[in-house]
Amino acid sequence: MSRALWVAGVSCTVGYVLALGLAGRYVRSKVTDSNQQARAESVRVRTVGDREWVEFDGTGFVAHPGRLSMRAISGGDLLILSPPEESDGRIRRIIEKGDPTRLREDQKGQLSGHLGENPADFGLEFTSVTVGDQSVWEIPGDLATPSDVWVIHVHGLGSQRSQVLRGVPTFASMGFTSLVPTYRTSLDGGAQAPPASHLGLSEWRDIEPVQRYALSSGAKRIIYVGWSLGASIVLQVIRNAPASEVAGAVLVSPALDWRSIILAALASAGAPRPLAWWMLSGFNLFRAKGEPVIRWRDLPATSPATDTKVPTMVIHGSADRSTPVDLSRIHAARQPEHITMVESPEAHHTLEWNASPGKWNEAVKAWCITITGHSYAVMACFVS
Repeated sequence: MSRALWVAGVSCTVGYVLALGLAGRYVRSKVTDSNQQARAESVRVRTVGDREWVEFDGTGFVAHPGRLSMRAISGGDLLILSPPEESDGRIRRIIEKGDPTRLREDQKGQLSGHLGENPADFGLEFTSVTVGDQSVWEIPGDLATPSDVWVIHVHGLGSQRSQVLRGVPTFASMGFTSLVPTYRTSLDGGAQAPPASHLGLSEWRDIEPVQRYALSSGAKRIIYVGWSLGASIVLQVIRNAPASEVAGAVLVSPALDWRSIILAALASAGAPRPLAWWMLSGFNLFRAKGEPVIRWRDLPATSPATDTKVPTMVIHGSADRSTPVDLSRIHAARQPEHITMVESPEAHHTLEWNASPGKWNEAVKAWCITITGHSYAVMACFVS
């Protein structure tokens, strides 16, 4: 009888560990999937006008304020769409740029906040250089006299570097040179599937050489701009490869406290909090070869021990459904002497610029003037 109980106990333990590991592996695979954007849910199009407009049912992402882009499921041009116009419960967006032939055939496509595919789409001159193993767009400032301030823009998970181009003209107008690199999990590689993300724990090593390149090319001060996961990567570089020339960081929809982000996503999916915590506890059990242990408290902004002391502007949309704005509020409240918090009402994840480009540009310019003038005084909180 005792042997039977022992066998039953071992079986239950093995079953529990196996279930925990599988649950954790499932969560990990979803969170770290660099191809998630490529498989994003498509939006059905109600009508495509003759090279003029696209009409949708007036709900969800299609009604997001500001300009967006869309590409047909089968490919074709990236269509640049105007801000939404509502009529009879439907949303109409004018096609500002691109040939909608493929979208007219498919009748569905994927919306995004990207408004161009390379710097030339924004009227910016650029050259392509290779730094380490990564491709980098080098974009000079617009002023006749070059500034010694260089800006390094880092995109987010499941995205291409074109994600950050919306913000580059703001810095170019101040004469700053911008560097826009890829990193190991970028989707810029085309058909080649990138490896799973390490939530910034490894990716920062691809960005640190870009910092050295800027300093060797004439930069006296460096500003980082990190979007979503890019914000976490930026803070990892600042912490692990400190340089006195780093003047500050702009973090857009920052994905920093990944444990809280994952728990919020599981809660949104209907998982009870005890179940969500149980699933998360198996996150590191069944790891694929080469995947590191993710120690939550080692990630940026998860505790005072991981906070950086550089001047920081956090820009976050109050309608962000994937990275709760409350996490940024907590981070900013912990360091009011270093962090300026900018909230954008109605903006979804990484769509703060799209929702209000004028206010985005004004706030960033004012902050840059403050820090590049060697004044580290923190601005009053600007809420658009």
